[in-house]
Amino acid sequence: MVSSSARWPWLWAAIVLAGCGSSPGGGGSQAASCTPAAPTSADGPATLSAWCQVSLQNGDVVLASGVLPYDLTTPLFSDTAVKRRTVWLPPGTSATYDASDVFSFPDGTVLTKSFGLRDDLRKSNPVIRWIETRVEWKVAGSWHALSYTWNAAGTEAVAAPGGSVRQLSFLDENGATQTAHYLVPSAQQCGLCHEEHGYVPLGPRARYLNKDFPYPGGAANQLLRWSSLGWLSGAPADPASAPRLPAASDPSSGTVEQRARAYLEANCAFCHNPAGAAGSTGLTLWASEMDQNALGFCKPPVAAGQGSGGLKYDVVPGDPDGSIIPYRMSSTVPAIAMPQIGRSVVDPAGVQLVREWIAGLAGSCP
Repeated sequence: MVSSSARWPWLWAAIVLAGCGSSPGGGGSQAASCTPAAPTSADGPATLSAWCQVSLQNGDVVLASGVLPYDLTTPLFSDTAVKRRTVWLPPGTSATYDASDVFSFPDGTVLTKSFGLRDDLRKSNPVIRWIETRVEWKVAGSWHALSYTWNAAGTEAVAAPGGSVRQLSFLDENGATQTAHYLVPSAQQCGLCHEEHGYVPLGPRARYLNKDFPYPGGAANQLLRWSSLGWLSGAPADPASAPRLPAASDPSSGTVEQRARAYLEANCAFCHNPAGAAGSTGLTLWASEMDQNALGFCKPPVAAGQGSGGLKYDVVPGDPDGSIIPYRMSSTVPAIAMPQIGRSVVDPAGVQLVREWIAGLAGSCP
Protein backbone atom coordinates (compact mmCIF):
# COMPACT_ATOMS: atom_id res chain seq x y z
CA MET A 1 0.00 0.00 0.00
CA VAL A 2 1.71 3.15 -1.22
CA SER A 3 0.36 6.56 -0.31
CA SER A 4 -0.59 8.98 -3.05
CA SER A 5 2.11 11.40 -1.99
CA ALA A 6 4.82 8.81 -2.66
CA ARG A 7 3.84 8.84 -6.31
CA TRP A 8 4.03 12.60 -6.74
CA PRO A 9 6.40 13.57 -9.55
CA TRP A 10 9.28 15.59 -8.09
CA LEU A 11 8.64 18.17 -10.78
CA TRP A 12 5.22 18.79 -9.24
CA ALA A 13 6.73 19.44 -5.83
CA ALA A 14 9.03 22.00 -7.43
CA ILE A 15 6.37 23.71 -9.53
CA VAL A 16 3.62 24.05 -6.96
CA LEU A 17 5.82 25.92 -4.54
CA ALA A 18 6.98 28.35 -7.17
CA GLY A 19 5.77 31.91 -6.98
CA CYS A 20 6.89 35.50 -6.99
CA GLY A 21 7.82 37.68 -4.04
CA SER A 22 7.53 35.97 -0.67
CA SER A 23 5.60 32.87 -1.66
CA PRO A 24 5.69 30.28 1.14
CA GLY A 25 7.56 27.85 -1.04
CA GLY A 26 10.23 30.16 -2.35
CA GLY A 27 10.94 31.90 -5.65
CA GLY A 28 10.40 30.70 -9.19
CA SER A 29 7.95 31.10 -12.06
CA GLN A 30 4.50 32.25 -11.06
CA ALA A 31 1.91 29.47 -11.22
CA ALA A 32 -1.09 31.74 -11.70
CA SER A 33 -1.56 35.34 -12.72
CA CYS A 34 -4.20 36.13 -10.09
CA THR A 35 -3.77 36.74 -6.39
CA PRO A 36 -5.70 34.76 -3.75
CA ALA A 37 -8.11 36.78 -1.63
CA ALA A 38 -9.98 35.99 1.57
CA PRO A 39 -13.53 34.80 0.87
CA THR A 40 -16.33 36.83 2.45
CA SER A 41 -19.39 34.80 1.47
CA ALA A 42 -20.77 31.38 2.37
CA ASP A 43 -21.58 30.93 -1.31
CA GLY A 44 -18.73 29.69 -3.46
CA PRO A 45 -18.09 31.07 -6.97
CA ALA A 46 -19.27 29.19 -10.04
CA THR A 47 -15.75 28.31 -11.20
CA LEU A 48 -12.62 27.09 -9.48
CA SER A 49 -10.44 29.64 -11.26
CA ALA A 50 -12.28 32.41 -9.39
CA TRP A 51 -10.69 31.14 -6.18
CA CYS A 52 -7.17 31.70 -7.54
CA GLN A 53 -5.80 28.73 -5.64
CA VAL A 54 -4.93 25.94 -8.10
CA SER A 55 -4.99 25.15 -11.80
CA LEU A 56 -3.97 22.26 -14.05
CA GLN A 57 -0.84 22.58 -16.16
CA ASN A 58 1.02 19.84 -18.02
CA GLY A 59 -1.18 17.17 -16.48
CA ASP A 60 -0.76 18.10 -12.85
CA VAL A 61 -1.86 20.58 -10.21
CA VAL A 62 -0.12 23.95 -10.03
CA LEU A 63 -0.55 26.38 -7.17
CA ALA A 64 -1.00 30.12 -7.25
CA SER A 65 1.62 32.27 -5.58
CA GLY A 66 1.32 32.19 -1.80
CA VAL A 67 -0.53 28.86 -1.68
CA LEU A 68 1.16 26.06 0.26
CA PRO A 69 0.94 22.31 -0.43
CA TYR A 70 0.69 19.76 2.34
CA ASP A 71 0.22 16.03 2.81
CA LEU A 72 -0.97 13.59 5.47
CA THR A 73 0.77 10.64 7.12
CA THR A 74 -2.08 8.27 6.26
CA PRO A 75 -4.64 9.59 3.75
CA LEU A 76 -8.17 8.36 3.18
CA PHE A 77 -8.45 5.74 0.43
CA SER A 78 -10.61 7.17 -2.37
CA ASP A 79 -10.79 4.65 -5.22
CA THR A 80 -6.96 4.80 -5.56
CA ALA A 81 -7.13 8.54 -6.32
CA VAL A 82 -4.02 10.67 -5.96
CA LYS A 83 -4.63 13.89 -4.06
CA ARG A 84 -3.03 17.31 -3.98
CA ARG A 85 -3.81 19.29 -0.83
CA THR A 86 -3.27 23.01 -0.36
CA VAL A 87 -3.78 25.67 2.30
CA TRP A 88 -3.93 29.46 2.08
CA LEU A 89 -4.30 31.92 4.95
CA PRO A 90 -5.01 35.64 4.70
CA PRO A 91 -1.83 37.70 5.18
CA GLY A 92 -1.01 38.40 8.80
CA THR A 93 -3.12 35.55 10.18
CA SER A 94 -2.26 32.15 11.60
CA ALA A 95 -3.88 28.91 12.69
CA THR A 96 -3.71 27.83 16.33
CA TYR A 97 -2.05 24.52 17.11
CA ASP A 98 -4.01 21.77 18.85
CA ALA A 99 -2.33 18.55 19.94
CA SER A 100 -5.41 16.38 19.39
CA ASP A 101 -8.08 18.17 17.36
CA VAL A 102 -8.29 20.05 14.07
CA PHE A 103 -6.31 23.31 14.17
CA SER A 104 -8.31 26.48 14.71
CA PHE A 105 -8.08 28.48 11.49
CA PRO A 106 -8.81 32.18 10.97
CA ASP A 107 -11.67 33.46 8.86
CA GLY A 108 -10.64 33.67 5.24
CA THR A 109 -8.72 30.37 5.25
CA VAL A 110 -9.02 28.32 2.05
CA LEU A 111 -8.19 24.61 1.77
CA THR A 112 -8.28 22.64 -1.48
CA LYS A 113 -7.97 18.98 -2.31
CA SER A 114 -7.72 17.82 -5.92
CA PHE A 115 -8.51 14.21 -6.89
CA GLY A 116 -7.24 12.33 -9.93
CA LEU A 117 -7.23 8.68 -11.05
CA ARG A 118 -4.17 7.16 -12.67
CA ASP A 119 -4.49 5.18 -15.87
CA ASP A 120 -2.11 2.42 -14.71
CA LEU A 121 -1.02 1.87 -11.10
CA ARG A 122 2.10 0.03 -12.29
CA LYS A 123 3.55 3.12 -13.98
CA SER A 124 6.02 5.36 -12.19
CA ASN A 125 4.66 8.34 -14.14
CA PRO A 126 1.06 7.49 -14.99
CA VAL A 127 -1.40 9.68 -16.82
CA ILE A 128 -3.68 11.27 -14.23
CA ARG A 129 -7.28 12.05 -15.11
CA TRP A 130 -8.21 14.90 -12.80
CA ILE A 131 -11.81 14.64 -11.67
CA GLU A 132 -12.52 17.27 -9.05
CA THR A 133 -11.12 19.84 -6.66
CA ARG A 134 -12.88 20.29 -3.33
CA VAL A 135 -12.68 23.68 -1.66
CA GLU A 136 -13.26 24.37 2.03
CA TRP A 137 -13.33 27.93 3.31
CA LYS A 138 -14.06 29.69 6.57
CA VAL A 139 -16.27 32.77 6.85
CA ALA A 140 -17.72 34.34 10.02
CA GLY A 141 -16.53 31.44 12.15
CA SER A 142 -18.11 28.70 10.01
CA TRP A 143 -16.68 26.32 7.43
CA HIS A 144 -18.24 25.80 4.01
CA ALA A 145 -17.42 23.32 1.25
CA LEU A 146 -18.03 22.85 -2.46
CA SER A 147 -16.79 20.43 -5.11
CA TYR A 148 -15.67 21.59 -8.56
CA THR A 149 -15.48 19.11 -11.47
CA TRP A 150 -12.83 19.47 -14.16
CA ASN A 151 -13.63 19.60 -17.85
CA ALA A 152 -11.94 17.11 -20.19
CA ALA A 153 -9.36 19.67 -21.30
CA GLY A 154 -8.39 20.50 -17.72
CA THR A 155 -8.85 24.21 -18.36
CA GLU A 156 -11.61 24.86 -15.83
CA ALA A 157 -13.58 23.21 -13.05
CA VAL A 158 -17.18 24.19 -12.35
CA ALA A 159 -19.17 24.04 -9.14
CA ALA A 160 -21.09 20.80 -8.60
CA PRO A 161 -23.25 21.33 -5.50
CA GLY A 162 -25.42 18.33 -6.43
CA GLY A 163 -22.46 15.99 -6.91
CA SER A 164 -22.12 13.31 -9.58
CA VAL A 165 -20.74 9.84 -10.25
CA ARG A 166 -17.94 9.27 -12.76
CA GLN A 167 -17.28 5.79 -14.17
CA LEU A 168 -13.56 5.42 -14.84
CA SER A 169 -11.43 2.37 -15.58
CA PHE A 170 -7.76 1.83 -14.76
CA LEU A 171 -5.19 -0.95 -14.50
CA ASP A 172 -4.32 -2.05 -10.98
CA GLU A 173 -0.96 -3.24 -9.63
CA ASN A 174 -1.54 -6.66 -11.20
CA GLY A 175 -2.49 -5.28 -14.60
CA ALA A 176 -6.17 -6.15 -14.14
CA THR A 177 -8.82 -3.68 -15.24
CA GLN A 178 -10.72 -2.05 -12.41
CA THR A 179 -13.76 0.18 -12.87
CA ALA A 180 -14.42 2.85 -10.27
CA HIS A 181 -17.78 4.57 -9.87
CA TYR A 182 -16.10 7.62 -8.43
CA LEU A 183 -18.32 9.83 -6.30
CA VAL A 184 -18.09 13.60 -6.51
CA PRO A 185 -19.93 14.33 -3.27
CA SER A 186 -22.85 16.70 -3.01
CA ALA A 187 -22.82 19.38 -0.36
CA GLN A 188 -25.06 17.19 1.79
CA GLN A 189 -22.81 14.15 1.39
CA CYS A 190 -19.77 16.18 2.46
CA GLY A 191 -21.50 16.81 5.76
CA LEU A 192 -21.85 13.08 6.45
CA CYS A 193 -18.11 12.77 7.05
CA HIS A 194 -17.37 16.23 8.42
CA GLU A 195 -20.05 16.65 11.08
CA GLU A 196 -18.07 15.80 14.21
CA HIS A 197 -18.35 19.36 15.59
CA GLY A 198 -20.51 20.88 12.92
CA TYR A 199 -18.71 21.04 9.58
CA VAL A 200 -14.93 21.00 10.07
CA PRO A 201 -11.99 19.94 7.89
CA LEU A 202 -10.57 16.52 8.69
CA GLY A 203 -6.91 16.63 7.64
CA PRO A 204 -5.24 19.60 9.37
CA ARG A 205 -4.39 17.86 12.65
CA ALA A 206 -0.97 17.63 14.24
CA ARG A 207 -0.77 13.84 14.08
CA TYR A 208 -1.48 13.87 10.32
CA LEU A 209 0.79 16.80 9.42
CA ASN A 210 3.77 15.78 11.56
CA LYS A 211 5.87 14.49 8.67
CA ASP A 212 8.37 15.75 6.12
CA PHE A 213 7.22 17.23 2.83
CA PRO A 214 9.50 17.34 -0.27
CA TYR A 215 9.88 21.10 -0.65
CA PRO A 216 12.18 22.31 -3.48
CA GLY A 217 14.88 23.39 -1.04
CA GLY A 218 14.80 20.01 0.66
CA ALA A 219 12.46 17.97 2.79
CA ALA A 220 11.18 19.72 5.90
CA ASN A 221 8.71 18.92 8.64
CA GLN A 222 5.33 20.44 7.83
CA LEU A 223 4.62 21.66 11.37
CA LEU A 224 7.97 23.45 11.40
CA ARG A 225 7.37 24.94 7.94
CA TRP A 226 3.93 26.24 8.84
CA SER A 227 5.34 27.70 12.07
CA SER A 228 8.29 29.34 10.31
CA LEU A 229 5.89 31.04 7.88
CA GLY A 230 3.84 32.38 10.76
CA TRP A 231 0.88 30.28 9.62
CA LEU A 232 0.79 28.19 12.81
CA SER A 233 1.13 29.40 16.38
CA GLY A 234 1.67 27.32 19.52
CA ALA A 235 3.25 24.26 17.90
CA PRO A 236 6.17 22.56 19.69
CA ALA A 237 9.58 23.69 18.55
CA ASP A 238 10.58 20.03 18.29
CA PRO A 239 8.24 17.89 16.13
CA ALA A 240 9.19 14.90 18.27
CA SER A 241 7.06 16.50 20.99
CA ALA A 242 4.00 16.55 18.73
CA PRO A 243 1.79 13.50 18.11
CA ARG A 244 2.23 11.58 14.88
CA LEU A 245 0.01 8.97 13.29
CA PRO A 246 2.06 6.27 11.53
CA ALA A 247 1.98 5.96 7.76
CA ALA A 248 -0.16 2.88 7.16
CA SER A 249 1.71 2.21 3.91
CA ASP A 250 5.18 2.29 5.48
CA PRO A 251 6.22 -0.75 7.58
CA SER A 252 9.10 1.26 9.05
CA SER A 253 6.74 3.86 10.56
CA GLY A 254 5.15 1.59 13.15
CA THR A 255 4.00 -1.86 14.15
CA VAL A 256 1.28 -3.70 12.28
CA GLU A 257 -1.17 -2.73 15.02
CA GLN A 258 -0.16 0.94 14.93
CA ARG A 259 -0.42 1.11 11.15
CA ALA A 260 -3.73 -0.77 11.02
CA ARG A 261 -5.18 1.53 13.67
CA ALA A 262 -3.91 4.51 11.68
CA TYR A 263 -5.65 3.16 8.58
CA LEU A 264 -8.92 2.66 10.44
CA GLU A 265 -8.73 6.18 11.87
CA ALA A 266 -8.11 7.77 8.47
CA ASN A 267 -10.83 5.74 6.73
CA CYS A 268 -13.45 5.13 9.39
CA ALA A 269 -13.08 7.24 12.54
CA PHE A 270 -14.54 10.42 11.02
CA CYS A 271 -17.91 8.64 11.36
CA HIS A 272 -17.09 6.00 13.96
CA ASN A 273 -16.61 8.21 17.00
CA PRO A 274 -19.07 9.33 19.68
CA ALA A 275 -19.74 12.65 17.92
CA GLY A 276 -19.72 11.28 14.36
CA ALA A 277 -22.46 10.12 12.03
CA ALA A 278 -21.98 6.52 13.22
CA GLY A 279 -21.70 7.42 16.89
CA SER A 280 -24.79 5.37 17.73
CA THR A 281 -22.97 2.16 16.75
CA GLY A 282 -20.73 2.38 19.80
CA LEU A 283 -17.74 1.67 17.60
CA THR A 284 -14.92 4.20 18.06
CA LEU A 285 -11.98 3.86 15.70
CA TRP A 286 -9.66 6.70 16.69
CA ALA A 287 -6.13 5.32 16.91
CA SER A 288 -5.98 6.61 20.48
CA GLU A 289 -9.00 4.58 21.63
CA MET A 290 -8.00 2.04 24.30
CA ASP A 291 -11.34 0.52 25.29
CA GLN A 292 -11.56 -2.86 23.57
CA ASN A 293 -15.34 -2.87 23.43
CA ALA A 294 -15.33 0.52 21.69
CA LEU A 295 -12.79 -0.90 19.24
CA GLY A 296 -15.20 -3.72 18.42
CA PHE A 297 -13.48 -6.58 20.25
CA CYS A 298 -16.19 -9.25 20.70
CA LYS A 299 -18.76 -6.47 20.20
CA PRO A 300 -21.98 -7.35 18.36
CA PRO A 301 -23.02 -4.76 15.75
CA VAL A 302 -25.86 -2.45 16.75
CA ALA A 303 -27.79 -2.56 13.48
CA ALA A 304 -25.59 -3.88 10.68
CA GLY A 305 -28.30 -5.97 8.98
CA GLN A 306 -26.95 -7.40 5.74
CA GLY A 307 -23.68 -5.63 6.51
CA SER A 308 -22.79 -8.17 9.19
CA GLY A 309 -22.53 -11.01 6.70
CA GLY A 310 -23.95 -13.31 9.36
CA LEU A 311 -20.90 -12.67 11.55
CA LYS A 312 -21.35 -12.00 15.26
CA TYR A 313 -18.65 -9.49 16.19
CA ASP A 314 -16.92 -6.44 14.73
CA VAL A 315 -13.50 -7.84 15.72
CA VAL A 316 -12.76 -11.43 16.72
CA PRO A 317 -9.18 -11.60 18.07
CA GLY A 318 -7.11 -14.00 16.02
CA ASP A 319 -9.86 -14.51 13.43
CA PRO A 320 -10.11 -11.94 10.60
CA ASP A 321 -12.46 -14.25 8.66
CA GLY A 322 -14.90 -14.07 11.56
CA SER A 323 -14.64 -10.27 11.95
CA ILE A 324 -17.18 -7.86 10.48
CA ILE A 325 -14.78 -4.95 9.92
CA PRO A 326 -12.56 -6.61 7.27
CA TYR A 327 -15.66 -8.27 5.77
CA ARG A 328 -17.23 -4.88 5.12
CA MET A 329 -13.93 -3.40 3.92
CA SER A 330 -13.70 -6.20 1.34
CA SER A 331 -17.12 -5.56 -0.22
CA THR A 332 -18.38 -3.14 -2.86
CA VAL A 333 -22.05 -3.97 -2.29
CA PRO A 334 -23.67 -0.69 -1.13
CA ALA A 335 -25.51 -2.31 1.80
CA ILE A 336 -22.31 -3.92 3.05
CA ALA A 337 -19.33 -1.77 2.05
CA MET A 338 -17.58 0.47 4.53
CA PRO A 339 -16.98 3.37 4.28
CA GLN A 340 -20.45 3.85 2.87
CA ILE A 341 -19.44 6.70 0.57
CA GLY A 342 -16.19 7.68 -1.13
CA ARG A 343 -15.12 4.16 -2.10
CA SER A 344 -16.42 1.97 -4.94
CA VAL A 345 -13.42 -0.38 -5.28
CA VAL A 346 -11.61 -2.40 -2.63
CA ASP A 347 -8.26 -1.37 -1.19
CA PRO A 348 -6.51 -4.79 -1.05
CA ALA A 349 -3.51 -3.48 0.87
CA GLY A 350 -5.69 -1.80 3.47
CA VAL A 351 -7.80 -4.93 3.94
CA GLN A 352 -4.67 -7.07 4.26
CA LEU A 353 -3.19 -4.75 6.88
CA VAL A 354 -6.32 -4.82 9.04
CA ARG A 355 -6.60 -8.59 8.65
CA GLU A 356 -2.98 -9.00 9.70
CA TRP A 357 -3.60 -6.90 12.80
CA ILE A 358 -6.68 -8.92 13.79
CA ALA A 359 -4.90 -12.22 13.13
CA GLY A 360 -2.20 -11.20 15.59
CA LEU A 361 -4.58 -10.31 18.42
CA ALA A 362 -4.68 -12.62 21.43
CA GLY A 363 -7.91 -13.81 22.95
CA SER A 364 -11.23 -15.18 21.76
CA CYS A 365 -14.93 -14.38 21.76
CA PRO A 366 -17.87 -16.40 23.13
